[in-house]
Amino acid sequence: MNSMYEMIMDLPLFKGVSKDQVSLFLEKTHIDFKNYEVGEVLAEMGEPVNMVRFVISGDISLVHPLEGVGITVEERSGFGKVLGADRLFGLATGYPYRAVAKTRTSIMEFSKPQYVNLLHSDSIYMLNFFNYLSLRAQRPVDSAVKYCHGDIMSRVCLLVSFMTEPAAGEIVIRGDNAAFADYCNCSEATVAEWKNLLVKEGLADCDSACVRIKSRRDFLDYTIK
Repeated sequence: MNSMYEMIMDLPLFKGVSKDQVSLFLEKTHIDFKNYEVGEVLAEMGEPVNMVRFVISGDISLVHPLEGVGITVEERSGFGKVLGADRLFGLATGYPYRAVAKTRTSIMEFSKPQYVNLLHSDSIYMLNFFNYLSLRAQRPVDSAVKYCHGDIMSRVCLLVSFMTEPAAGEIVIRGDNAAFADYCNCSEATVAEWKNLLVKEGLADCDSACVRIKSRRDFLDYTIK
């Protein structure tokens, strides 16, 4: 039981809660645990979000397609990843990505009404939720300020910063050179030169179909001179 308590206390929306609070949560909340095998879909893009879900073991891939461009951004996430919490309220209440199990994955989930009750039960849950939402609301503005140039690196950095989480593991941007050229409003030759630079600087592995970013932080912090 202690391991269950400690696992829940490590989840982003439960940071700072005590064992007594976790005990009360487990007593009053109906929790489901689901397992997914490699390749199984956890959530489809646009599917209504009715549950708060946490990855408690394994790795998943979140697939973010860009409509009409031919580019897809994929990020790998593991323990603690929250699925759906930022889409419980507001005008857009569907998943903004497709979630697929990369390894055997276990999910803990409970319903939106139960989470609302939890938010009302103690201010620490409300504070964690506000912090979670605020970080995601602030990131687009901060990214737009930082990556404001019209070059290909800024355009792709803006995309990575918007679409992926700071804690993301492997990030893969799929699309051929023509798709990148369309998205970045440049020539395919410029895309090829940019990919060569990424490989030379050790920021990514590239081929004709994708860019595999080795470190999100290093990629976003890199400045082409």
